[in-house]
Amino acid sequence: MKRNGFTLVELLAVIAILAIVALITTPVIFDVINNSKMSTFTRSVEEMENVAIMDYNEYARGGEVTYVYDENSLVCSLCDNGADLKLDFTGEIEDGSGTITVLNGGVTALNIENNQFRALYTDGELEVLKKE
Repeated sequence: MKRNGFTLVELLAVIAILAIVALITTPVIFDVINNSKMSTFTRSVEEMENVAIMDYNEYARGGEVTYVYDENSLVCSLCDNGADLKLDFTGEIEDGSGTITVLNGGVTALNIENNQFRALYTDGELEVLKKE
């Protein structure tokens, strides 16, 4: 008599192999997702930095100017005779906030963060750190 189908041992072996593959690939997939989020955060901060420098240079602002980022808006407080000037930029940082300080057409201080990452300007370089 012929039997069609799989034995219980064969089925358990296939399930065990699939479980091992899932255990190996899951951390790799989460690492790729995390790196992608960090890269997106970094590009958004770089874009804000460039927009702040362009605004500073385009309008010949003098002295130290601080741009505030909050609720996905980059604002130059006290620009244009005390009015808040909202700057347009591409990118978005969910739940992000912070400041960018520009002096003489270059960034002197930057501190932008959200619940996962923090961007700092140290020694003339942008540094993005993962929050623990």
